Amino acid sequence: MDARITKTRLSNLLSYDWLKIIGAIAAAVLLICVLFTTIATRAGEERLYKIYAYGTVSAGEDEGTVSEILLRNQVFSYDIADVSVEVFGTGQYSEAAYTARRMAGEGTVMFVNNRETLSEEEEVTSEFRTLIGSYEDGLALDVAQWLEDCESYLQRFFGEDWRAGTLDEEEAEACFLARNAEDNRYRSEEKRAQGIEDEKARLEKLRTDYIFLLECFENQTFTLIEAENADGERKSYAIGVGGLPGISDLFYYTYEEEGATVRSAEDLCMLLFRNDYDAGAGAETQHDLRFETVSFLRYLAETYGEEQ
Repeated sequence: MDARITKTRLSNLLSYDWLKIIGAIAAAVLLICVLFTTIATRAGEERLYKIYAYGTVSAGEDEGTVSEILLRNQVFSYDIADVSVEVFGTGQYSEAAYTARRMAGEGTVMFVNNRETLSEEEEVTSEFRTLIGSYEDGLALDVAQWLEDCESYLQRFFGEDWRAGTLDEEEAEACFLARNAEDNRYRSEEKRAQGIEDEKARLEKLRTDYIFLLECFENQTFTLIEAENADGERKSYAIGVGGLPGISDLFYYTYEEEGATVRSAEDLCMLLFRNDYDAGAGAETQHDLRFETVSFLRYLAETYGEEQ
């Protein structure tokens, strides 16, 4: 059989089968893309720290660079894979975009305007209180409970005297394995050993940052902001950050007063989204990264507050 490749045969092949060849190449490329997408390690939602600004809250000069700074300066632990910021605004599709994010379980914290205004019913309210009042007890964490839970969580690793106690390394390793044993990042023994060391560093940092945060509440750098939910329950659903002199460089709001537009952050607050049901679980929490916001709050205080 004459199977030689000649110019005539090659020309005929290309003339009649070129569409099949292109289709086969495209299918092969698509298959490779699907394969690598399927087997690639993806960060879970809990490892994505997402900062939102709601309604009348606008972005300050630092908004565009804060994500990069937080990652570069290792403000969060090793287990936070990415940081992002989104400002929803008051445009036509803003509420729809916000609702879509929350329905997908996205978002870690959100800055909201708590400046008091009169509602259409002539009642004193604020954007924050209106937001909380439109939900049952499920939108935001009770910050007071969250702080207690963080202290109980630290006692699990450092003992009852968690401020001065020595880290229980076996418990730290158990915590790491419970969260990351099946993670492809730690398939080798070497990487798993490094991950355990990173976990120990995470816990040590959390203790240091939490002590710092408690001092911020004691000296009124941060305050607890209460509001009633749709069920009439009153809880501390946010943290007042308006006491930070420079916080408007990150987020601010405006209002009209005597014909002039005033830029302010005096009544700015930050809520912590309720993305788990570990409130009150303390040491038994199943979501270790729910306390990463402790470190974010320290960053805010050190960056936008008075000299510590």
